Amino acid sequence: MSEAPLRAVKPSTPDGNQASPQQPDIGFEYNKIFASLPGETKTPTGYRVSRGGVSLRRPVSKTEDTWVRFAFAPLVMTATFEDPDGEQFVELSWTDRSKGKKPRVVSRIVSRETAKRGRELVRRLGGAGLPAVEGDSRLLERWLAEFEAANYDKIPSEPLAHWLGWQPDGSFVASPEDGVKVDVVYDELREVAKAHGRSGTLRGWQDAVKGLEPFPVPRVAVAASLAASLLNPLRINSFTLDISSRSTKGKTTALQCALSAWANPSEQSDAMSNWRTTLYAIEKRLNLVRGIVTIFDETMAVTDESLIDEVLYQLPMNHGKARSGGAFGSMLPWETILLSSGERPALSFTTSQGAAARILGTTLPPFGNNGGPAAVKAREGVLENFGHAGPEFVAHLRDLLDKPGGRDRLRERHRQLADRFRGDNDMTGRRAPMVAVLALAELMACESKLLPYKPLPEEQWHRLFAAHSPTDNRPEMAMDVVREYIAGHAWELWGGLSTEDRQPTRGWLGAVKRSGDQTKVAILPERLRGILTDAGYSLDAVVGGWIDSEYLELKKTQRPQHLIATRFDGRVAKCFIFTPNAFPDDQEAA
Repeated sequence: MSEAPLRAVKPSTPDGNQASPQQPDIGFEYNKIFASLPGETKTPTGYRVSRGGVSLRRPVSKTEDTWVRFAFAPLVMTATFEDPDGEQFVELSWTDRSKGKKPRVVSRIVSRETAKRGRELVRRLGGAGLPAVEGDSRLLERWLAEFEAANYDKIPSEPLAHWLGWQPDGSFVASPEDGVKVDVVYDELREVAKAHGRSGTLRGWQDAVKGLEPFPVPRVAVAASLAASLLNPLRINSFTLDISSRSTKGKTTALQCALSAWANPSEQSDAMSNWRTTLYAIEKRLNLVRGIVTIFDETMAVTDESLIDEVLYQLPMNHGKARSGGAFGSMLPWETILLSSGERPALSFTTSQGAAARILGTTLPPFGNNGGPAAVKAREGVLENFGHAGPEFVAHLRDLLDKPGGRDRLRERHRQLADRFRGDNDMTGRRAPMVAVLALAELMACESKLLPYKPLPEEQWHRLFAAHSPTDNRPEMAMDVVREYIAGHAWELWGGLSTEDRQPTRGWLGAVKRSGDQTKVAILPERLRGILTDAGYSLDAVVGGWIDSEYLELKKTQRPQHLIATRFDGRVAKCFIFTPNAFPDDQEAA
């Protein structure tokens, strides 16, 4: 039996084009371009890789083969991953010359399922510059499978994280710089994740925050930043710390000091968010973290006040809203302490009467009236030194948890603190576990010498959060605003102090209605809403409290019950009618 004749192969040039048969087939040194691949990386039989792309050997006759190029730059698999749920992913890398003459390496992570479907792969990565076209999708998916099979023992395999913070295996990923690959679920969070990096030194950060010692509010913010990592081991739900005060009092600086424990705190940093956004965008932002603080600055920037109400309600549930269909993420999970700031308290935006039990809020100026120089020094310091304190705190925490009985001792310590912060009413009792986790975080950080000052005394925590605060009763505070306004504008009430029937320039505020020995005050809705808005309150947020306090007359045969048709000055208009209960005898408005 005669031997089969050898086939002649038309080799390609380094650019992937056919060359004369005299040119030798040159091997490709993967490790010089793709750092994660070793020098022993092999090209599968029947393929050829050059700087011009990847080609497949194909017969054109019984005695002759040719090279068919299907990738227009070196394209290989540089890593494989498995996420906490056991799903597998691969990293594809290629060279790209679109930015200049010197090629750069572009890498993207896709699911293994996507890598096995060439058309889907081209659609997914085409915008990132994948050097292939849809017409060659079958050749592309085959090449990736062959390359992995030929180098299964050389392609590095690594764990993969989709979020920052606590992972299901008990590890903690504080930054994409930690050595664990972080592939976020939503592309718009890529830069946010990158902002959780490091700059400067831990010592530099400690020097910067040392100046916070005389100022309780920024210290509480820093404690909250570290306390976010305690939520998981203590089994505490996410909650909000709200810092509200007049402008130029250092609210943003306090948040920057807090964020600097984990990330770049610059106002231009992607880690510094504000309230000018949507609910779904906020849910995706929260979904990035499990045990790391989240910042939302300037409540006054919000375009829809109900957004803050929804976030404050949803946050302690540790997941987002349920949504049908695949266009939007449903019940996105998170675990965080949300730090919010603004000139108005966050509670003034919410219609939920139980919201005060889910929020820790303070209206003290963060740096007082004369703390400007200290605020500037702290801000400049944390802008240069960030990303060290949070991971250092977690390292100390994990050492404690790894010791026999460590988790139980941590929970017992938290329980004892919570008992001391419960106060004498239901509201402070519900807040106590949140106050305790902040105090515990500061205690632990001071004990480990991470924070360069002594912990706040318990009396200070009591004054800030554990004592009853009149700001908890927003409906009553809003009612005080209405009383004061009526006392100063009684002449704008038809049938009141005015001796003239002529309508005021701004129109009637409402009317005084007398029935027997009772006097009631009817206020037009648009005027009432304006009065409260000017004072920083939401009418919708306090109506329920007014009804509970029997400040409003109700007509149960209609909806809504509290808007009642009232006749005055020859016309009928729906009004809020305040009963005598709303105006105690010692009030000027009475």
